[in-house]
This record gives sequence, C-alpha cells and structure tokens, in this order.
Amino acid sequence: MHIHPTGSVSAVGGAESSLRRVLLVDDEASIVDLFGMILRNAGYFVRTALDGAAGLSLFESASWDLVITDRQMPRMDGERLAQEIKGIAPKTPLILITGLALGELRPGLFDAVLRKPFSKAALLASVEDVLQEEPAAIPQGEV
Repeated sequence: MHIHPTGSVSAVGGAESSLRRVLLVDDEASIVDLFGMILRNAGYFVRTALDGAAGLSLFESASWDLVITDRQMPRMDGERLAQEIKGIAPKTPLILITGLALGELRPGLFDAVLRKPFSKAALLASVEDVLQEEPAAIPQGEV
C-alpha cells in the first residue's frame, strides 16, 4: 500500500498498473478531493497537485494518460502548465476546468473544456471521451 501526498491510499503493483493514470491539478483542495474521489470511484489511478508548478513536477516524475487542470492557479496557471506538458509529451490529453470566461485559448492545447459548475456525469464523460489510447506504462520501480 502507498499513501499519496494528498492522503489517498492505493495498492502497489498489480491492480494499480492496469488503471488509467490521471493527474489532477487545481488550487482548491475541496475540488481536488471531490474530483479525485469521483475519478478513483470510477476506476482511475489519480495523483493530485494544488498548483501548476507542483503539477508539472508530478507530471515529469511519471507517465500519465490524462491531465486535468484548472485554469487560474498560483505559481503557474493551467494554460502555462498545458504548454509545458505539450512541450514534454505532445500527445498527452489535457482537460481544462474553469469557472472563468473562456476568452482566447491556444488552439489544440486542450482536448476538452469543462465550465464549472459541472456534473459528475459530465466529468466522467469528458474523461472517457479523451482517453482513446492504451494506459501509460508505469516506469519500473514507481509506486
């Protein structure tokens, strides 16, 4: 068993390795907790970060099938995080979540956009829609 920095617990090895890996980045702890619980209950392996810089660090430390990020966060906003991720792994799907007006978004940066508030069903449908490939390979020795 492994305890994540967010306090969530997951099995080490077997079962975890077959789950789709989702990195969830939002500066609101209540949002991270709620969305993380929804995704875990739907069968996803989820790691979380409370700002874009921490999210980028986690992204660089493992393989991810999907990144979900808030737009406005301290230290690094969601658009900058997405640009950094696309520079490292261009095919990584990204979902933007925001309560703000969309304004101008860089074309092709995000695979989906969810406007807050949205339903559990909308979150899961967006995640399922963008996950079309095989799960990311977990690097040897990662828990």
